[in-house]
Amino acid sequence: MLLSFADFILLPFYLAIIYLIGQSIMSKNINRNPSYKYFLSGLFVKILGGIALALVYTLYYKGGDTIGYYESALVLEKLRKINFWRYLEIMSSDKNLTLQTYSYFTSATGWPLYFFDPQAFTIVRITNIVNFFCFDSYLITSVIFSAISFSGVWRLFLLFTELYRENTKQLAISILFVPSVLFWGSGVLKDNVTLMAVCWFTYSFYNVFIKRNNIISNTFYMIFFAWLIIIIKPYIFIALVPGSLIWFSFDRIRVITNPIVKFLITPVIFAAIGIIGYFGLSSLSSSFGDYSSLDKIVDKAIVTQQDLKKDYYEGNSFDIGEFDGSFGSLVRKAPIATFAGLFYPQLWQSRNIVMLVAAVENTIILIVFIVFLFRVGFKEAYKQVRGQPLLIFSLVFAISFAFSVGLSTSNFGALVRYKIPAVPFFFSAILILYQNNKKKVPLKAN
Repeated sequence: MLLSFADFILLPFYLAIIYLIGQSIMSKNINRNPSYKYFLSGLFVKILGGIALALVYTLYYKGGDTIGYYESALVLEKLRKINFWRYLEIMSSDKNLTLQTYSYFTSATGWPLYFFDPQAFTIVRITNIVNFFCFDSYLITSVIFSAISFSGVWRLFLLFTELYRENTKQLAISILFVPSVLFWGSGVLKDNVTLMAVCWFTYSFYNVFIKRNNIISNTFYMIFFAWLIIIIKPYIFIALVPGSLIWFSFDRIRVITNPIVKFLITPVIFAAIGIIGYFGLSSLSSSFGDYSSLDKIVDKAIVTQQDLKKDYYEGNSFDIGEFDGSFGSLVRKAPIATFAGLFYPQLWQSRNIVMLVAAVENTIILIVFIVFLFRVGFKEAYKQVRGQPLLIFSLVFAISFAFSVGLSTSNFGALVRYKIPAVPFFFSAILILYQNNKKKVPLKAN
């Protein structure tokens, strides 16, 4: 039984412990940073999202990836009790996921899912470690997953509110309280872990390269979470790199006061950063697997898109049209793919309550975006964004990521999950621009 009476007996004790820890963190920081007034509410709404995910998958779907990860983690736990060294061998490296090590599993342990999929099996390993402290309870494991991943979302909130204090309320909405992100970005899922990692990476990158604060510890966090993204969903890291380099470049250019020097040095800085980014990604290409080259990325996008159109998805899909992988076809599909990645599903495309919630969110974000553009125009919007390196990073990452997701995903169920790393960045950037223009508040360069 995935859910038992014991789970609901244990749940209040875990929630009480989390509350006491959260209350302590909030009390220590709220006088220094008023944004901490949202800490406990953000944490427990995140946990509620994890509980909701667990209940929906056990009681409604009666299966799915999150349950597969958990049950496979239990298989690993049985192997640990029978043969610790074999367990440690499998836990230590993807190189050990072979037919030989698969033979370690027997009818006494059961056989884990995702064993030959290193990206998915990383989540099984993490689940196994977390589950060790949760008395083998799927519900409690989902709660702890959500609480741990909140650390990343909270860091992103602190970053934005540090630079845009006057928008704290709007940022709480766009980062902490978006329902679909709370649901799909919680519990035992890849998307929860990668959302946390993206937020931590962004926060650490800012502290290392922009703010230059606690460089040693933040460098460690930045490298660790970059590695975590690469081994789970490498295409997210590929989307992060251009925005990060542009962020750094604009920050360096911003401090140059002499207009002539700025004019002369700007192309040099962009060229240097571009070269560094190219060779950096090339050196990591062996870790990207199916995403190690543009041709492989496009081929995988075509295969994935075609698979998600199959009949067994019950028509819960959309179609941006055929593309053959050529540069011209990608350019032609860029607008519709990006729009789909940012704003699909819409209200008329909803077939269930989960899709409806996502559609309402997307409609709100789209309306805010359209109203802002109509109010200020493209030219003024560009001027407002140009002096804001964090907003530039957010929009570049969100738009490039939305393009890749919209291009390779044609199933709404998959889309609402895959797109969640982009939502806090895009929604936050749009809300900041919208609110400050509405109030006629000049944006200060960060």
